[in-house]
Formats: sequence, structure tokens, C-alpha cells
Amino acid sequence: MTLDSYGPVHTASPKPERPRRCRCGQVHHKDDGITGTPLDPSTYDYVRAARDAIHLGRLIDRFWQNLRRATGRNVQYFATVEPQKRLAMHLHAAVRGTIPRKLLREVTRATYHQVWWPHHNHPIYSEDNPPVWDEDACAYVDPNSGRPLQSWDDAIAETLEPDATPAHVVKFGPNGIDVQGVNAGTAKAGKCLGYLVKYLTKDLDSCYEAQTSVEREHLDRLTRALRVQPCSESCANWLLYGIQPEGAKKGLVPGACKGKAHRPTNLGYRGRRCLVSRKWSGRNLTEHKAERRDHVLRTLGAVGVKPDLITKDDPGGTRYRWMRVTEGDPQYDRTQLLLQSIAQRRRWQEQYERAKQQATELSATADQAA
Repeated sequence: MTLDSYGPVHTASPKPERPRRCRCGQVHHKDDGITGTPLDPSTYDYVRAARDAIHLGRLIDRFWQNLRRATGRNVQYFATVEPQKRLAMHLHAAVRGTIPRKLLREVTRATYHQVWWPHHNHPIYSEDNPPVWDEDACAYVDPNSGRPLQSWDDAIAETLEPDATPAHVVKFGPNGIDVQGVNAGTAKAGKCLGYLVKYLTKDLDSCYEAQTSVEREHLDRLTRALRVQPCSESCANWLLYGIQPEGAKKGLVPGACKGKAHRPTNLGYRGRRCLVSRKWSGRNLTEHKAERRDHVLRTLGAVGVKPDLITKDDPGGTRYRWMRVTEGDPQYDRTQLLLQSIAQRRRWQEQYERAKQQATELSATADQAA
């Protein structure tokens, strides 16, 4: 599932044996370092691209809600989010059960999310001359007149008026869904599973790395647009639009919000990388942790490695002991306890990696002997 278009971009020829020209008149390949970048950066809507990325998580939630209502059942899924070449986020999802393609397309076209925030299309202040904090008023004020900015509650009250419109509407593209049927136990099922599972250990920034100056410029323009967009009700960027963020306090710096959406590596997306419905596996978080622990113990035991679970100070075999720590006791210094915990984690990880390597070598030896 993909987001809408923000302007024409360079496209790669899908089949090298049958070259297809891009709109620019040239033939591009996927590794040319230009595919996905705008034909005309001056008309490409980076602001809407940034806002769509920020609010994509809500749109995805709305889609699953609509799909469950349309099918009349609690649809279960495992999904991952990744950026496309044009830097727009898109969703890959495995959905359990059979759903008509027509219904999926209709639900996709009908799904949208309205952002009922104060309108923020035109900044009033700049990052060089932002509002300042007034100790007496306990609020941010105009740097020239000293007049307090509009409060968050007053700004939100305006969005409740009968003639108010949403600040932004995010939706999927007109052809924003590609549906493929997959049967369990087939090679295609294994390929799809591997594609989804690999994102459990990958970060968004590892999915896209600008290789050419054209790609870097495209990324920089999107980053600049994200820099001044509000990412939440408490984002410092609201000050640029003459509005005090919710719960405003001293020290907010517009353009320097630490929210997840403003990190260049996240490309505006502030949600989780992997999205799993609660009943997808039939297990809760505690059961998943227990299953992971059993897997690690089996891996260690297969090569004769004794897990480092029992310490000399804990002969009973329990993992933790609870006791009061006396303030100022050097034996229980917080920094030393943290360093010991880190060292223990590293020791466990090294044991596990060695066990996996030994298991692979034993398996290879057994195959040669057979």
C-alpha cells in the first residue's frame, strides 16, 4: 500500500530487454541514482509529503479499522513499513484469510485520516527570530511586542467551529494497493515471509541511502520540510505558527524538536517499524519472551554450552534477588551496577553467537559425513 503522488518522478525501465523511456525522455535503470527523484523539484510538494509521512501511522490504523468493519471479522495481519525510492513510505502486510480484491481496493480508496490541528500552512516567525519565553506570564510571547501567543486550548477550540476544516488530510494513492494471493507452504509464501521478517532487525535508515548528489538533494529537501512541520501537539515547531504547544514550557526551540519524525533517518515516519495485530500469532508478549528464551537455551545446549544463568552469589538458580540498597554503599554504586549489567549482556550475546557458529560447523560436518 502506497501514499499519494507529490509530483512526477524519474522512473526506471522495468525490463532491460524492452527499454521504456522516463518522462524526461531518458531510459533509467533502478540503480542509476536518479529514479524516484522529482523531475521538477520546484513543483514537488515536499510539505504534503512530510505531513503524510508524519500522520501515516494514523492512516494505517484507520485502514485496519475500516477493513474489519467491511469484512465483519477481526482481520489479523503482520506488516512492515519502508520508504520507496521517492522517499514516500509504503506498507507491506500479510493478512490472514481470504478477502476479495475488489473489497480491499474499495476500502483503500475510502480510507483517509483528518488531522484536526490548528492550521499551520504559513509560518509567522522564523527560526532566527522565534517567540521567547516570558517568566512572568509563564508563556511564549512575540519577540517584538511581548504579546503572548495564542494558547493551545484556544487554537483547538477554533477547529471545533461549524465551518472549520481539517489542517491536513492523508490518504493512500488512487492505485495505492497491490494485492497478491499467497498459499501456505508454497515457495511464494516463504519468499514473502522472508521479505517481511527481515525488517525485524533493519532500521528505516538502512533501507534508503543516498548514493548520488541528486538523491542527496532530494533527501535534504524533504528533511528541510520536515524540520519545521509540527509532529505532535507538544512539538516546539508550533511556535513558528504563533501557537503555544500543548503543555508549553521554557526551553523549546523551533526547528530542533527531538521527536522521532524529525530524525532524518526516519523520513517523517514516527510509528513502529513492524506492525502486528494482537491475535496474529495467538501468543502474548510473555509467551513470546518465553519462546525466545527456550530457543536460545536449545541453541546453547546443542553444542554443550552451559548458559550463564546461575551466579556464585545466587546458588539457588533464580535470576534476580531483591534487596534494599543502602545509600552511599560503594558495593551497590548505580554506575557499577549498570556496567555489570552491560558486561553480562555482552557475555550472553557472545555465548549465543559462538553457539550458533559451532552449530553451523557441526551441521556442515554431518552433511559431509553423510
